[in-house]
Amino acid sequence: MQHRSLLPMCVIVCLTAGTAQGQTTTDAQREALVIQARQGALATSITGLTTLYQQTNNALVREDLIALLVRAGRHQEALLVCAACQTDSYSNNELANLAGAARSNGELDKALAMFQTLTYRDPSNAQGWLGQALVHTDKGSYTLAEIALQQHEQVAGVTTAGLEAKGYLAAKTGNAMQELATRQRLLEQTPTNTSELQALYRLAVGLGASTAASRLMQSNPEVFSASDRLWLTYYEGVTDIRLGNHTDQPARITRGLAQLDSVISNPDAPQELVTIAEYDKVVALAELRRFSEAEALAVRLEAQHGQLPSYVLRARAHALNGMGRPFEAAALYETLIQQSPAQATNPDDPLNEGLFYSYTDAQRFREADALLTEWRSSEPEQRLDFTRTLRIENPNYQKVLLLEVLLDAWRGRASEASEQLAAYQAQAPADPYLWLIKGDIERDRGWPRKAEASYQQALTMLPLERQEVAQHGVLLARLQRGQWRGTTHEIAQALAEARPSASRDDMAREWREQRAPQLSSSFARSKGQGSGTQASREWQYEVLLEGPRNSSGSRAFAQRIGQFGEFEEESLYAAYNIAGYEWNLHPATVTLAAGQGAQLNEDFLALAELQYAPTDHLTTTLGIEINTSDTPLRALQDGVNADRYRAEVAYRHDERGAGAIGVMATDFDDSNLRQSVYGYWNQTLYHLDRWQINGEVRGSASRNDEVDASYFNPRRDASLGGELTLNYETPLNYRRSFTQSFSLGSGRYWQEDEDSENTWSIGYQHRWELAPTVNFEYGIRRERAVYDGVPEYDNVFSAGFVWRFL
Repeated sequence: MQHRSLLPMCVIVCLTAGTAQGQTTTDAQREALVIQARQGALATSITGLTTLYQQTNNALVREDLIALLVRAGRHQEALLVCAACQTDSYSNNELANLAGAARSNGELDKALAMFQTLTYRDPSNAQGWLGQALVHTDKGSYTLAEIALQQHEQVAGVTTAGLEAKGYLAAKTGNAMQELATRQRLLEQTPTNTSELQALYRLAVGLGASTAASRLMQSNPEVFSASDRLWLTYYEGVTDIRLGNHTDQPARITRGLAQLDSVISNPDAPQELVTIAEYDKVVALAELRRFSEAEALAVRLEAQHGQLPSYVLRARAHALNGMGRPFEAAALYETLIQQSPAQATNPDDPLNEGLFYSYTDAQRFREADALLTEWRSSEPEQRLDFTRTLRIENPNYQKVLLLEVLLDAWRGRASEASEQLAAYQAQAPADPYLWLIKGDIERDRGWPRKAEASYQQALTMLPLERQEVAQHGVLLARLQRGQWRGTTHEIAQALAEARPSASRDDMAREWREQRAPQLSSSFARSKGQGSGTQASREWQYEVLLEGPRNSSGSRAFAQRIGQFGEFEEESLYAAYNIAGYEWNLHPATVTLAAGQGAQLNEDFLALAELQYAPTDHLTTTLGIEINTSDTPLRALQDGVNADRYRAEVAYRHDERGAGAIGVMATDFDDSNLRQSVYGYWNQTLYHLDRWQINGEVRGSASRNDEVDASYFNPRRDASLGGELTLNYETPLNYRRSFTQSFSLGSGRYWQEDEDSENTWSIGYQHRWELAPTVNFEYGIRRERAVYDGVPEYDNVFSAGFVWRFL
């Protein structure tokens, strides 16, 4: 936009300047040519004045010629009328016209010099001050422009031209509020100025002042078209979406989305408007976490219009992350950062944060670590506030510190993350967001009761409108520890009322997956298990169908167990069909089941188990099995059944270490009472990113009565062993991975009346996690076991899967 209001004024003044002079022949010819120009023969008049000036070199002729050339827009010719003339030789009118021509021609320094000469010669010359203001604005000398405008107002008062120049300066400096105020004053002076009314309308909608724009439209319906009304609806929708995002009001985003849809569906909407409305619809859908819709629309728009605008790509990256496609999201974030590096660390919404979460969801932890290191190095601990006078805490610096804590936890260093978080809390104990992160980490470490306490602490510190995340954390912690009664009702209510958010999505997913029915199966094939008390099983399979959990967390289940063994060239089969129910009586769980044996064992069987978990660390179990499915096949062949009684105490220290000790008594029908004690401890020795090393130590001992039995029945025996397992995980996508495991174990087995012997095993296994629906695994193991003092070498094949019905 360029301000040209000076030129017509100067031209009118110059064309009448000579009327008071004596009427010489030259003056008569000049005046006739000027009258001719007024009558419309502008080009003919210019030609005549040019000839007359060449003949007479008359200053008044030159002044009129310059005025007419400027009026005709022939600025370069006007500047060349007297190329050899000094600036001081021009009249005030010539200076005003030539300065305006020079400005229009882009010769700003020449224009400024002429306007300055004009005001130096006549300090009360309003045109000179106005011209200086416009040229200074063109040159970006905004302070000088403001001074010139003040001088203009002093000598001329408030004029339309002055207000237009002030609006031009406000537009150039991006001072939208000043521009709005200026245009309002202009409109007050000239209420019928249609172009100014429309400019004010465009400025109002651009500022998000859609209410004011709507009033303008209602007050002046004849000025605006149906297309203008559609544009207003669009701007109102965009304003609602942006404000809803910044103020965390999803309802307002929803309202804005409805307005965009009304524009898009209108058959009279221009295509340009439909396109940008659909672009903004992608943003709204992503903000409302309707990720699949946002991505589908983005794909269509890209196919129709090519490269998407950066703000749409940003929304699409957010949607891809939410859909569990972090690899694609990371690529988009990287592209956006390359295009606009400053946006990577934008204090309000840094792109680095979205890229970080994409990397971690894709398990690209080293890249996430490098990103945080680079980001932290570029962020000071404090920054200037918006006034540029006061130093405040830098939110980006604080954000990087907390992301580093989360990254440590996700990489397998949860203990170190907890320690670092505790150090931050010592410095800021009243920070609710530190308590929220503490709760998240504790929940991930398997401490739901501690996590709930942390979330409750955060609730006491958060304002009412910010408490949803902490409330969702409390409900998730209760669900994790098994406190379903009452919690599921609260979850259902929260899901119905909660605003779209990541915590809401996490809660919905966790609740859906824990309630889901599932089918699992396992299979093992071997020639025997040597030192184990079964020692007569060549293969076994188990199929378990678990029904959906009800609102109390209880569920029914059905199970099929099959066994096969071949001894002395005789094939032995046994199977069990079981149905049962698991009652959730938090913190206790009671499981009751009954069934019927088949083939070798056709007797009734039943089991009852009580599990009690009073803390995050301790779980006790008591169990009774009547006609246990672990009865050896050769005992069944001999018509001997067995009942089993078991007690166990399990301790879980954290995500790295857990173990149990237990006692067991197996009462055989042949008067044999097998008494056993066992214990084990599993420990993660190393875990970083995709690599993990686990160690296990286990031991057991048993005592049996001296009875004549065909099944393996040592008088006394004991075993002690350990195993190391190396795991390497290859991420396939979010919550999808392929894990390879290599295990190496050794031990010692002792049996009364026999020499003690070494045992060992070596194995390799694959595990595919195609979450949340299907997981399956398979593996092979070579082992050395001992049976009645005789070493046995065996190959064991195993497989299993879990299929959840979501």
